[in-house]
Amino acid sequence: MQQIDTRLLLDTTQPSTLPKKVIYILVRARTNPKIVRWAFLLFVSTFPIEPIDLEAIRGVSSLARVAGLLFFSTCLLYPKVCFRRPPQALWWFAGYVSVYGLSGFFIPEQFVGRFIIGLQTFIQLLALCWIGSTLLQEENFARHTLLVFSIATLLTATGPLLGLPGFSATWGGGRLSAVGFDPNGLAIMMALGAQALIGFGIEQTRRNIWMRVTFMAMSLFPLTAMVYTGSRGGIAAFLIGAVLYALPYRRSKRKMIAILGVTIAVVSIIYAVVNDEATLSRFERSYDTGDTAGRDQIFAASIEMISEKPLLGWRPVVLWYELGARTRSPFIIRDAHNLFLHLLLEVGLLGAMPFFIGLGLCVRAAWTARVRSLGLLPLVWLITMIVANLSGTLLSTKSLWLVLILSLAFEASTIKQYKRKNLLIRTILQYSQKSNSNHTMEIRT
Repeated sequence: MQQIDTRLLLDTTQPSTLPKKVIYILVRARTNPKIVRWAFLLFVSTFPIEPIDLEAIRGVSSLARVAGLLFFSTCLLYPKVCFRRPPQALWWFAGYVSVYGLSGFFIPEQFVGRFIIGLQTFIQLLALCWIGSTLLQEENFARHTLLVFSIATLLTATGPLLGLPGFSATWGGGRLSAVGFDPNGLAIMMALGAQALIGFGIEQTRRNIWMRVTFMAMSLFPLTAMVYTGSRGGIAAFLIGAVLYALPYRRSKRKMIAILGVTIAVVSIIYAVVNDEATLSRFERSYDTGDTAGRDQIFAASIEMISEKPLLGWRPVVLWYELGARTRSPFIIRDAHNLFLHLLLEVGLLGAMPFFIGLGLCVRAAWTARVRSLGLLPLVWLITMIVANLSGTLLSTKSLWLVLILSLAFEASTIKQYKRKNLLIRTILQYSQKSNSNHTMEIRT
């Protein structure tokens, strides 16, 4: 039982000398066990360095896998805390995974191995979404999680910018990469980290002006790394998502701070693009010749394949080989480079619709959560990921599911807060009717 520091006064008298009735309402507030909290924070801190392989340690493939195993093990120790009632959106995501699993009975034998790996990944991501949407309902813990993720992305960005060995790598055309990420994947990770730091700079909680400036300044490091990746989709996703911070709602006092922060971010990106020859040349080719890195051909072939098998799709793994053959890819297999096309190709309308419904529920959840202290951050993150998935397929990445987790957790926490306030109001009304009108009543929870 935790005492919540909330006090509501109902004064039905004008004289202040009359006796006062004090009513205490005990509200149960669950807190996450420390070992689960620390394990989850450790797990989240590995997301920006997930592709790093630990070849020197036998039987260990990545830090993220080790941290994830530790986290899920600690959750088993506290099943009543970690495995509560799952959110509604999770059931729809599970519907997609079910169709995905059933499709495995109809794929060629040579693709079964890759299919099983994909199925295991989705089951783990569903479990992460279930547990995470429960744990992050505690607002302070959610803020700590975002702070850890932001610091991790900041460190990941600092390595390649300083040219540290083992962190920095260069792809074709001078595009920056780091810790095993491809440039597009690194750009999305940097975009999320920068948006979180900007969100900390404009959040509702009282902060010293220098703390706000510090968060804003730190966001420039991942922004610079994002530009150096040369990812046009990643930069566009960041800009579209960050602009939402400037949206006024409910006469927010943070409007001018948000507009200032977004303006600084946009100007910094434009300055970095103009001064980076590789990135500038990619944007110039897109403007002058309509260059899309072959995505126009991929999208055309994908739409043709969807029209041939709209209901059940082409089945997992098989779609990559079929798409590669139709686009004459030198890599034999080809990704759809679009989440929505990928789902329709993979499991057709039967499997894609549950996922689309779950994603729509997450958008509603992010909009509901805008009244919390972090404001529009969940919505900014979600729109950023949706835009990013228009030019890439991030379905099996932990970053996408962390964004979904944050939206669902904040919605559930917001609804609980509303219910608690309604309970207090009803209690006030009940006792005000029973009490003498010449009394002052104080309700404490």
